[in-house]
Amino acid sequence: MQAVFSLRNVAYRNILSISNLDIDSGMLFGITGKSGSGKTTLLKLLNNMLSCDAGEVLYYGTNVLMLDPVNLRRRVMMVPQAPYIFPGSVLENIQLVFHFNRKAVPAQAEIEKLFDLLGMSAVLAKSTANMSGGEKQRLALVRVLLLNPETLLLDEPTAALDDENARAVFSYLAKWVRKPGKTVVVVSHSGSLINEYGDSILELNDGRINSVKKRSGAHV
Repeated sequence: MQAVFSLRNVAYRNILSISNLDIDSGMLFGITGKSGSGKTTLLKLLNNMLSCDAGEVLYYGTNVLMLDPVNLRRRVMMVPQAPYIFPGSVLENIQLVFHFNRKAVPAQAEIEKLFDLLGMSAVLAKSTANMSGGEKQRLALVRVLLLNPETLLLDEPTAALDDENARAVFSYLAKWVRKPGKTVVVVSHSGSLINEYGDSILELNDGRINSVKKRSGAHV
């Protein structure tokens, strides 16, 4: 199995210190830990939104600092816990993202199907001003999934969702990573869902690795 990310002697301020970590391809890789343990910082290091003070972060064997940042972030897309949603309708949000990435907008049937799979009725004409926090989180997730990156970095993607809808999201992600060349790295407050769907689970404690647990199979 090939390592998508490799961290070697990485340090960032007094927030994170990781001597050795590999994240393999085809994996739903979960990150857990208490608030302030460095989870979001680690995500941002993976696509060079932050640069480490020492050590190196490799993406498929190449230091992320040596990769064009725009190209890297098209291959490795991050959805923050509070994603920016453009004013306008749901469909306009998706159209804008595809316009910025110079790609053709998918058919509405494809968009609606993905919303349904994530437990959300697709009302594409709905104004984003009238959306709940959970709906906005899923809209942001749909946007990046439709762009079809190699790797997804997700920061608390189900924080505003109830258990049923959170499970729908994790169930879809567990299937998505079975596609060739796909990887998901997800920070989640839901230890039960991470334990159920994650292939490997990293627990951080005060910016250091407390444990890494791996499972032989995934819940699909």
